[in-house]
Amino acid sequence: MLTVCPASLRAQGQGAAQAEIEDPLLTLDDAVSLALINNRAVKNSALEAQKSDNQVNVARSRRLPKLQLDVLAGSLLHPFDFTFPAGSFGTYPSTGPIPSTDAKVNTPARFTTFTTAALDQPLSQLYKINLGIRATELGREITREALRAERQKVAADVRRAYFGLVASQAAVGAARQTVKTLVETQRVTTRYVAQRAVLRADALEVESRLSHSRYELSAAENRLATQREMFNDLLGRDLTTRFRVEPMAEEAASEMTLEAARQRAAESRPEIRQAQAREKQAQYERRIAKADYIPDLSASVRYVGFYNFEVLPRNVASAGVYLSWEPFDWGRRANKVAERTRALEQAHNGAQQTSSQVAIEVGATYRKWSEASLLVQAARTGYEAATEQVRETGDRYKLEAALLRDLLQAQARTTDAQFQYQQALSSYWSAAADLRRAIGDE
Repeated sequence: MLTVCPASLRAQGQGAAQAEIEDPLLTLDDAVSLALINNRAVKNSALEAQKSDNQVNVARSRRLPKLQLDVLAGSLLHPFDFTFPAGSFGTYPSTGPIPSTDAKVNTPARFTTFTTAALDQPLSQLYKINLGIRATELGREITREALRAERQKVAADVRRAYFGLVASQAAVGAARQTVKTLVETQRVTTRYVAQRAVLRADALEVESRLSHSRYELSAAENRLATQREMFNDLLGRDLTTRFRVEPMAEEAASEMTLEAARQRAAESRPEIRQAQAREKQAQYERRIAKADYIPDLSASVRYVGFYNFEVLPRNVASAGVYLSWEPFDWGRRANKVAERTRALEQAHNGAQQTSSQVAIEVGATYRKWSEASLLVQAARTGYEAATEQVRETGDRYKLEAALLRDLLQAQARTTDAQFQYQQALSSYWSAAADLRRAIGDE
């Protein structure tokens, strides 16, 4: 069992490694493109932007004539009577008074219909309507910038998750390499035990470390599988889709200055554009509030129809100008203008605050990126030194020129250095993703 189990575990590990190599390669650019197309949060933001287009069309339709039709059909609750006194239509020498006696006209309680129709074309209201259209268009710009912000957020999340996958994939590879090295160490140690060159306790120490390394390899593979499922969900595709990622090249932190990063952020960040659009929107809303002082003047055509009524005319139609104005509002409009003025000041302050916050965020992420770049260089050098040391110690151990304790210590230092290097790489890539989002890149 001791000889068969390690062989079966090695075969499983080699099979898993071979399966991962055969998985299709998913590049970072392809992953970002898939997420921007299929991510559900991005789709909802796109639908919200389309809703804002509908709102603009609704606002524009208010400039067109408004046709309204009202029909009241039902039965009278009580009779509808008219009384015309004698002579109410005049008294003539030849005929005498018309009517000669009091005349009563009765409309019994029966089914009747009352119809009104109005066609109004706004005239003076067009100024206020156009202001409302512009304010709605600014609202659409805000929604579109929100879509850009969501796309940038998803792109940053994809990059961060991708870099995490790269680090986890590298950690799995390093864990497999550690298992492979310990398997070779166990083989040599077993031979030395047979030759009585090393103690049985040394062989048990190697076997213990090999078992622990296999456990760490299994845990790393499980973490990688979970990360892949979460990444597939972020890309909006089936969770079982298999893929592999490619290592990313490091970028020199000196390629971009802090001033250039802040300038790009000021030009590209959706938050800044949204704040500027809100300030303009507040200006238009203030002008709309002041436009309430203008009387409503419309070109109007009206129609009134009475059916099943006695005496009343069946059709009445008129055309002309319709004026609606409220001369006294007890300060309502003045207070509304004052409210919009204060809202404008708030929007202005908010735009300035947003610009400051973005500049601070860019500075913090840029400095973190620079620090991560220096850390990854130091960690890489330490990892290369530890790898070379364990190789030399292993060669010496095979030639019986080094103790097993020295080899195990060198392997432990290599594992620790490799972990620190992967952590430094993950921090560097995460900082790079945060910086790209901070400057407004998708």
